[in-house]
Amino acid sequence: MVSLRLPLILLSLLAISFSCSAAPPPVYDTEGHELSADGSYYVLPASPGHGGGLTMAPRVLPCPLLVAQETDERRKGFPVRFTPWGGAAAPEDRTIRVSTDVRIRFNAATICVQSTEWHVGDEPLTGARRVVTGPLIGPSPSGRENAFRVEKYGGGYKLVSCRDSCQDLGVSRDGARAWLGASQPPHVVVFKKARPSPPE
Repeated sequence: MVSLRLPLILLSLLAISFSCSAAPPPVYDTEGHELSADGSYYVLPASPGHGGGLTMAPRVLPCPLLVAQETDERRKGFPVRFTPWGGAAAPEDRTIRVSTDVRIRFNAATICVQSTEWHVGDEPLTGARRVVTGPLIGPSPSGRENAFRVEKYGGGYKLVSCRDSCQDLGVSRDGARAWLGASQPPHVVVFKKARPSPPE
């Protein structure tokens, strides 16, 4: 009897060990620390000379605000916060991991007095898929307009929208602005921890 239990115990331990090691690797910031749902991060180009961080800007109407890129590389834009999407991760796991659905929002207030959570919507005139902040109007059957992923890409990371199927997010220039949307090539980024402002 003992001889039968020992292999079963060993198999159970092996299965537990395998399931623990199968978790996707963490996303890291520019200082080599794991991204956490408790932190705020600037989303910056991975290579210098490719503009600044991500910010919010009006497109046609004053509101809602779309996700845009600062043209001046000295400007870091607004920091963002990541949270697991739809409770996909255990509540105690605050680590943001690659290839895992997350929600993204700017950690900032706006004149629109709306949520700063990201979602992907279609522009009425052009049909281009842009990343928009604010309330979701007319959700799709999938309900995944606000589902994003961070994927390792080259020397940095890329952001991916998984609204229907997963699509890389890139920056497309339109006039004086560069907008984040579903386009090629992917916008390759790094994440810099946002520090609290020192008291005056």
